Amino acid sequence: MTVHLLSLHPGTTLHDERGLLTVRHRWGATTTGPYTPQLAAALRTLADGPASLDGLAERIRAATRGGTPAEPQLALLRHAVDQLGHTLLRHVTADAQVLATAVPLTPEATFGREPAPDAPVVLARAAHLRPVGDSLALESPQSRFRVRIEDGRAAAALAALARPVTAAELRSSVRGLPADSLDALRSLLHATGFLHPADDGRRTAAAELPAGWSFHELLAHDGSRAGLRDRQYGPVYPLRDTEPPPPPVAPARPGRTVRLHRPDLDRVAREDRGFTDVLENRASRRHYGEHPLSLAELGEYLYRAARVRTLLDARPEEGRPYAVTGRPYPSAGSAHELELYLAVHRCDGLDRGLYHYDPLGHALTALPGGPGTVDGLLHESAAATGDAPPPDVHLTVVSRVKRLSWKYAAHAYALTLKNSGVLLQTLYLVGTAMGLSVCALGGGDSDTPVHAFGLDPYDEIPVGAFLIGSAPTAP
Repeated sequence: MTVHLLSLHPGTTLHDERGLLTVRHRWGATTTGPYTPQLAAALRTLADGPASLDGLAERIRAATRGGTPAEPQLALLRHAVDQLGHTLLRHVTADAQVLATAVPLTPEATFGREPAPDAPVVLARAAHLRPVGDSLALESPQSRFRVRIEDGRAAAALAALARPVTAAELRSSVRGLPADSLDALRSLLHATGFLHPADDGRRTAAAELPAGWSFHELLAHDGSRAGLRDRQYGPVYPLRDTEPPPPPVAPARPGRTVRLHRPDLDRVAREDRGFTDVLENRASRRHYGEHPLSLAELGEYLYRAARVRTLLDARPEEGRPYAVTGRPYPSAGSAHELELYLAVHRCDGLDRGLYHYDPLGHALTALPGGPGTVDGLLHESAAATGDAPPPDVHLTVVSRVKRLSWKYAAHAYALTLKNSGVLLQTLYLVGTAMGLSVCALGGGDSDTPVHAFGLDPYDEIPVGAFLIGSAPTAP
């Protein structure tokens, strides 16, 4: 029984273009050589479903018996298979049942030619299983293939390959699969970059994660970069047909409103430090003055760094299908998805507690939460700054990420992290210009701010934190 089968990716079509056989596929078009009825028939068989290369060769021999020589047609078939590697699905079977299918994900996907060694091999650290459609899929940011696991016996083989095993050990540990099918599965996984040799019972460097990378970071990096893959990417508005865009400004939270000071920007422009002076003196400062930040200073700070300057309605006819705002810092797609939540420790004129900043009305809304909730956020800042004194105000940067994912497919989260960096630099520069002590936090947990501010953990995600306080008096 044949265990290796091939098929063309669904949607692939064949054309006779001026005597040349052209194959149109999801990556574009490939001309494989002269159009012949025998070659076209063989490739149409692959377009209809899985078939063996030996079976196709036999059909060509049968079609050419007593006529033209078969060998030129077989050479054309082998050449076409080599040319179409990026749109060929490769199947491993057992007992006429497909066990696994390798699907190329990019036009550069290259199926390896070296056979899997009989010596121990092991799954790459970056390999992972997840449901895709109606089957499990084996994926890795280091492979340009997805391997669909279409039979539970193949999943059992993957479990065995989580540790270094030889071909013989794999055959003895996986029951219910013929040896030739197991060998074919090993070869498929090796040729698609999921299996690597093991040395002395240990993973080699090729099977490990790249030095300095964690699994989730490697996966996020690979998944958020452009590339011709079987997915949407970029500004394709993936949610436009299913739901309206989120509003450009977050709905007001219920609670007491605290109106904030609006500075005279003409005065600020006259009296402010020069840009180069601010830029060169920007630094993370984690010590604070004897006297707390004042409410007027906090109002000026938020006004200069994060207020809404303009609000523009949607104009689909002008290529703007959702309303946007203009603020002091840029944002991908003018989404301005970032919100600021405050845990106020000490501020002259403002009660200790939790607040949400309304950038359109330039006001704070008081949120429920006792002293212990504020203390929890301050503890986070202390843990991240080496037990430095608590800041006057702990800012949490929260992303309404669907403002981005409504427009951008596959990299909305990466964009919100970039937007966060832009906002944090703006907070730094404004704080430096005002003579405040400011410092960004490099990490933190999500649960603390989600519970403190009553956030939806997937629609309003904490992506940064920033500390503000009065500056110590110069000696």
